[in-house]
Amino acid sequence: MRAKLIGAILVFSLASPIASAHGANDFAIILRGSSIQPIQAEIIQNDTLTFYNVVDYSRTIRVDLDRDGDYDQRCDTEPWNSSSIRDECTFSVDAISWPAGDYQFHVFSNGTMWGELNVTVGHDFHEESAPPSG
Repeated sequence: MRAKLIGAILVFSLASPIASAHGANDFAIILRGSSIQPIQAEIIQNDTLTFYNVVDYSRTIRVDLDRDGDYDQRCDTEPWNSSSIRDECTFSVDAISWPAGDYQFHVFSNGTMWGELNVTVGHDFHEESAPPSG
């Protein structure tokens, strides 16, 4: 009886399709007084980028997704405040809006472009494979 149960479990596990993927990650970008850290990032679709503004003034982050010269997404941060989350903002990099490729995030301070973050978005491959034939 025990051998049959173990055999059934082995057959079932071999017959089940296998899927591989990564879990969504959140990448922190720090907007300091005179620098952005890091200055570039490599992420995968379905990850998020969270910008943390650690200075005493507001900033705006913009990105042009379709590379037509117009910003498609924007996020505003307030001055740094340890008791609030308004000094941070997040971009969710979904596969529909963010094709794999290179993007430039422009950071504005007082209406003037202050810095740039270069981001490479990789395709989030989800491969499913069945057991070998036969």
